[in-house]
Amino acid sequence: MFIELHVIQNFAPSNLNRDDTNSPKDCTFGGYRRARISSQCFKRAIRMHPAFTAEVGSSKGHRTKLLVDHIAGKIAVGDRDRETSRTVVSAVLQAAGYKVDDKLRTSVLLFLSPGELDGYAELISGHFDDLKALVDAESKKKQPGTIKLEKVFKKAIESLGSRVDAADIALFGRMIAEAKNLNIDAACQVAHAISTHPVQVEMDFYTAVDDLQPKEDTGAGMMGVIEFNSACFYRYAVVDTEQLVANLQGDKASAKAAVLGFLKAAVAAIPTGKQNSMAAHNPPSYVQVRVRDGGMLWSLANAFAEPVLVNRRHTDLALTSIEKLRAYDANLTEMYGADGVVLDRAASTYADHRDSALAELWQAVAEALA
Repeated sequence: MFIELHVIQNFAPSNLNRDDTNSPKDCTFGGYRRARISSQCFKRAIRMHPAFTAEVGSSKGHRTKLLVDHIAGKIAVGDRDRETSRTVVSAVLQAAGYKVDDKLRTSVLLFLSPGELDGYAELISGHFDDLKALVDAESKKKQPGTIKLEKVFKKAIESLGSRVDAADIALFGRMIAEAKNLNIDAACQVAHAISTHPVQVEMDFYTAVDDLQPKEDTGAGMMGVIEFNSACFYRYAVVDTEQLVANLQGDKASAKAAVLGFLKAAVAAIPTGKQNSMAAHNPPSYVQVRVRDGGMLWSLANAFAEPVLVNRRHTDLALTSIEKLRAYDANLTEMYGADGVVLDRAASTYADHRDSALAELWQAVAEALA
């Protein structure tokens, strides 16, 4: 079963997602320059949103390079000091294939679930004395290297990758080149949000006054430029429920919670870039969910290959975008049919395009997942 999400969301002047030059991200689509918010930006906003946590509870992963220190903190109990624990943990992780630098940070950001983190701590703690002896013996050599773990222990570490209990890892997957046993295929695909219309970047020239500057002195204390735009975005995402259940070791209840958490957070979450300066807290004007038990997946982005243009006939950018979206969707349905569609419902701030309230939409999705 696949669950598709289509969103139309109009933002006031903002810079929600910046590139390396602090400019709002953009792209070319249909021959026109469009505003863009990356999928990575929205995915982080979703997984960190309270609506996601409310559904999945503490079942969320952690992105970190501080794995050594985290595990050491868990096992440094009794007569085990923190420094010795760090040394042992670092040696074990390196022997297992991780790259750890002099500051005891892993070379890449790891994405690990609470169960995996606890598993590492329990495994190392349970064999701490033997592992410490290996580390001490290696350190006494003229040219110390990486300790050699017993095959059974190494397999135990590698098996931890199958204990994923984090909804966000199961949804978004992970790829770690130096620990392929941790790789997980994503159950969710998120498209980059693109504007339904052409955009131009605008400039905000600002100055700040030095409050303690003498009145007779002229000039600003500082000045600068912030780039921004204002855009109505089309957003698309799809969740493969079978892959999600598989990633969560067959736990259908957790998978259902992950789907509902993702959908609710996807609607409520807004990226945080430059929000203190712009406060672009604009909820979506249109949310459509389509549940498929087969058939083709449809991104409706091509509804805007010919961009929406505001003119005397069409003065409401969000409404015109919704109308183009639904017209294109209807054309696709007429051509390909609706085979496999078990639910297709929309909530909107515009009554003519509203099938139900948002809460009723979530209830319908929950029933379809039952």
